[in-house]
Amino acid sequence: MPKQVDHDRRRADIAALVVEVIQREGAESATVRRVSHEGGFSVGVITHYFRDKDELIASAFDWLAGESFTALDATLANAAPGMARLRAALEFMVPLTGARSFPAVWLSLWSGAMHSPALARVHRRYYARWRRILGRCLAEAARRREVPRPRNARDVVDLLAAGIDGLWLAVTFESRRFSGRRRKRLVSNLLAAVLALDGGRR
Repeated sequence: MPKQVDHDRRRADIAALVVEVIQREGAESATVRRVSHEGGFSVGVITHYFRDKDELIASAFDWLAGESFTALDATLANAAPGMARLRAALEFMVPLTGARSFPAVWLSLWSGAMHSPALARVHRRYYARWRRILGRCLAEAARRREVPRPRNARDVVDLLAAGIDGLWLAVTFESRRFSGRRRKRLVSNLLAAVLALDGGRR
């Protein structure tokens, strides 16, 4: 009787392999042949699921985004509603030193999205979902009257997302400069500054 293959599981396993290769060796090394060797698959197994390297890498980023959001959802489920949950979402995106946050992979996505339509689509989907989460947390805090209702929620969300990206980059390249306590303080300062800017508009 032929062996039953869980194709969704196989695609996910391959995507996870691609993430590991990119993190260790860079996106240029994540070829079909290299990934097949890493996973002990034939090239034919890889090409059965992915047409080319671009599709292979895009799938890996989708997988990593899914894993990240699953972990974020669990973090938010354990956080108190309102400002505490919004702060937890922001802090989640600036992980502590040693956490498996795959910085080389995310940097490869940002770089690749400038030239690859497939990666640009992954990038847009990721940030659209991240902004929705921030928007929901912000609205929840406003409903609980922990913050004033934003005059321009879209601007607040975009500034928070951009600020966290900047902090993430700084932490990635100069981790010793940012202790865990300092990272939390900077997240709180960013949140306060963005909300104050929104509240100061007329």
